[in-house]
Amino acid sequence: MRILLNRTDVLREILNIESQIYTMRTDPTYLFIKRNLNQLETKGFGSHPSRRTRASIPSPDNPETILNIKYNSPEFNETLTRYKERLSEFDLQMNKLLILKANLQKTLFKDAK
Repeated sequence: MRILLNRTDVLREILNIESQIYTMRTDPTYLFIKRNLNQLETKGFGSHPSRRTRASIPSPDNPETILNIKYNSPEFNETLTRYKERLSEFDLQMNKLLILKANLQKTLFKDAK
C-alpha cells in the first residue's frame, strides 16, 4: 500500500474504494449468484411449496447450463455449496475493501483531532 501524504489523497482513496465496492455489488455475476443462492436456500421454485421436488437452476460455474436437480439430493447440496463458495469469494474481496476503507477513515479523522 502506498503512503498517503495528505487528507486529499486519503479522501480520494476512500472514494476510489467506495467506487470499487459499488461496482462489485452491482456486478451481474455477483447478483446472479446471490439471486440463485437465495432461491436454492428458500426453495423458491414451483407453484406450490408441497409440490416442489425439483429445481431448474443455472449452473454456478456456467450460467448457460441449466441444472434440473432434485431437492435434498447430493447434486443439490453440491450446487448449493458451490454457490456459497462463489459468493464467499466476492464477500472476501468486499470485506478487504471495507476494512481498508475503515482504516483510512480512522487515520483521516484521527489526524483531524
